[in-house]
Amino acid sequence: MTLTSFMLLLGATAAQVASPGIHAQGEELQRALSEQPKAPMVVARVENTDKTRVNLIHRTMSQNAIVHPTGWEVHHIVAGTGTVVTGGRLMRSTGADGARVATIQDGESRTVVVGDVVIIPAGTPHWYSEITESVTYLEIRYDPGSE
Repeated sequence: MTLTSFMLLLGATAAQVASPGIHAQGEELQRALSEQPKAPMVVARVENTDKTRVNLIHRTMSQNAIVHPTGWEVHHIVAGTGTVVTGGRLMRSTGADGARVATIQDGESRTVVVGDVVIIPAGTPHWYSEITESVTYLEIRYDPGSE
C-alpha cells in the first residue's frame, strides 16, 4: 500500500459518522411505567439486545430470587426503598398453593435507597426480599454469553 492509499483510507475512516447513542427521556420512561397494567413488576425498556438490557424497573412487592449464570447486572435506585439480598444460596421450593418459590439462604441483606448502586456479578443470587411501598431502579445487564 502506498502512502497516498494509506492516507486516503485513513481519511475515509475518520470521516465516518458515529452513532449518536441512545437517549431515553425520564418523562417518557415514567409514562411507560404508568401506562402498564398494575403488576408486582413493570418495565420501561430503554435498549435491549442479545447481549445487553437497559430497563427502568418498578417493583411494588417481593418476587422470587434469581441468578444469572453468565451475565452481570447493575441496579441504580432512582425512587423508593427496599431490601435487596445478594450472595448466599438460591433455595427453590413449592409453596402451599403449589406455586414455585425461590429465596436466598445465607445472603447479605441491605436496605437500598435513592442514589444507591448494587452491582451483581454473574452467578450471584439476588432478590428484593422486602419493598417499602415501591422501588424503582435503572437496570443495566450485560451477558457476554459464551464469548
